Amino acid sequence: MQILPSGLAIPPLPYTITLVVLTASSVAALYLLDPPVTSRQVLALAPWMVAGGAFHALEQADLIPEVLSHFFAAPAVYVTTFVLAAAVWIPSVVRAQMLDDTGRIARNLAVFGTASVLALAGVAYAFALGRVDSTTALVWLPLGFLGAAVLTAPVYYLLALTRTAAVDRAGVAGPLVVYAHALDGFSTAMGVDVIGTGERTPIPRRIMDFAETLPTYPYVGKGWLFAAVKLAVAAGIVVLLADLVEDEPTQGNLLFAFVAAVGMGPAGNNLFLFLIGPAL
Repeated sequence: MQILPSGLAIPPLPYTITLVVLTASSVAALYLLDPPVTSRQVLALAPWMVAGGAFHALEQADLIPEVLSHFFAAPAVYVTTFVLAAAVWIPSVVRAQMLDDTGRIARNLAVFGTASVLALAGVAYAFALGRVDSTTALVWLPLGFLGAAVLTAPVYYLLALTRTAAVDRAGVAGPLVVYAHALDGFSTAMGVDVIGTGERTPIPRRIMDFAETLPTYPYVGKGWLFAAVKLAVAAGIVVLLADLVEDEPTQGNLLFAFVAAVGMGPAGNNLFLFLIGPAL
């Protein structure tokens, strides 16, 4: 049974070797520096997660120079984005240790990550504005982020009421995880039910195929069930990882970052594709 999305390809050998060397060097540097990973840093990594999806969308639309495009194809784009984030993370850790100011790490990651997303959005909007049929597509990006926030708020409020201790231990990484998967679910539902896109990943496709057999399909479409599953799973993960964050903050927060990236990256890719590639 197929599990991974279609379209994944290992880049040519020179690109693969470059990514392996840069990734190993980055991981080794972070391991030796041994910085504390806080929930604020996890939150600061969120723009980088969106940037990864955006980079891949630009590559799919042939907006990345050919000599660099292999770095931003799937799955290499996830490794490339980590290397770019590490290029900010590592010197920030060094400087923070010199000045005894760990808050600097999150600030730098957030500033550079946000600047990257804004730059990518600028490129995407410039491309979209040049398309004859781009008027409606201009709203998908902000609508996706806003819609995910609307879904996240009641779910996390309910989680805070029923699992107050776990939510307290999770810190700001908790709502980020739920929001990331709300964004993935909402953007996917928007794509299949409103825009008319397909779904490349087998498991979400099976969930939506099942939703299509329900009596609710003619009224609310089929993407809602995938969004609901994503929200439920994300909320459960917050509860499960909360104890680990309290006992082992660095490992727990790194896991939170990974779980958030699994939702935020594909969601960013969805939204940027809706903007720049309605015909892709």
